[in-house]
Amino acid sequence: MAISVRIGQLIAFFFRSLFWSLNLLLSLFTLLGYWLLYSLPTEHWSAGMVMISIPVVWVLNLVCVIFWLITRPWRSWLSAIVLILGVVLFGQRTFAWNTTAGTPPAGIAVKVFSYNVLSFGLENYWERRYSSPKARRIINYVLRYDAPIKCFQEFHVAAGVPDYDVVRRFREAGYRYSVFLHPEAATSNDGAVGAAIFSIYPIIHSDREVFNTNNGLVWANIKVGNDTIRIINVHLQSMGIRVGNVLVQDKLTGVKHETRGVLSALRYGFIERREQIQRVERHIRESQYPVIVTGDHNDTPYSVVYERMRRILPNSFEEAGHGFGFTYNRLPGFIRIDHQFHDPDLPVLNFETINYVRYSDHYPIAGTYLVK
Repeated sequence: MAISVRIGQLIAFFFRSLFWSLNLLLSLFTLLGYWLLYSLPTEHWSAGMVMISIPVVWVLNLVCVIFWLITRPWRSWLSAIVLILGVVLFGQRTFAWNTTAGTPPAGIAVKVFSYNVLSFGLENYWERRYSSPKARRIINYVLRYDAPIKCFQEFHVAAGVPDYDVVRRFREAGYRYSVFLHPEAATSNDGAVGAAIFSIYPIIHSDREVFNTNNGLVWANIKVGNDTIRIINVHLQSMGIRVGNVLVQDKLTGVKHETRGVLSALRYGFIERREQIQRVERHIRESQYPVIVTGDHNDTPYSVVYERMRRILPNSFEEAGHGFGFTYNRLPGFIRIDHQFHDPDLPVLNFETINYVRYSDHYPIAGTYLVK
């Protein structure tokens, strides 16, 4: 009996020691992620992989805290300190607890609405040829949403069906001014327009820059009252995350194949977005007017893209958002990849992630800014 008890104690000691060793490695890895994101000593894709894992390692550190509180309370301090440091450094970009602004100062409150509409579903031939309830619902929603400036990614037109002649319908709704990434597609029967800006206010100058077939940016200098602001609508390279494809595999070989595909797409996406965000920064620097950058950045708050942007312009969610603000309506679901950044001369009054609108694989976002 004594021997079996002794063996049990040795086994427990072994697994606690192993768990403590893994806890040490996890803490070091987490601190490495903090340093890479906070300092940006390198923008290599491998560093990006470490950065975006921060929320996952937070969960693992929390598991360690709970485990040690139950078994060896004094050992919980390590992961607890790591978590507290993460809250201090990155808490605001993770969870926003801003209160709703009161009466705004004198000026014009302008709401900027942004939505990746997933082509309205019109990339499907049958959806495009026949007016379907699914496509009509999302098109009617974006037309009726109350905002004078609307920005879209993956905007699509099928002008042969009246319900899908979306550009015409926007103009009839009062949005007489617009700019498109692919303007030649705006009146076609199968038009992948890409990024688009619609405005009730006059657009006095605009331009576009195509990164590749699906990605790019459009910008517009918009006259609001006696002032002019620049709206930059971006759609950066996709993250390439298709977790659902991995989960549906019923064989190990299929899981390995899909996992390699996800990692390869992540690597390619990191490289492409790093180059693309440099081009966005150029348009910000060249603007003589206060700038608002909105769109589908396809990168989380723990990334090179996000950190570079927030070093130039404040993030609207951090200053006026609420809760976690997750914007991706697919697995893994707990990520925020659609962002708005604003010039300090255009203070944000409110920011909302409209997470009850589930027409697309993204949720819409909307920020209200004061044009003084």
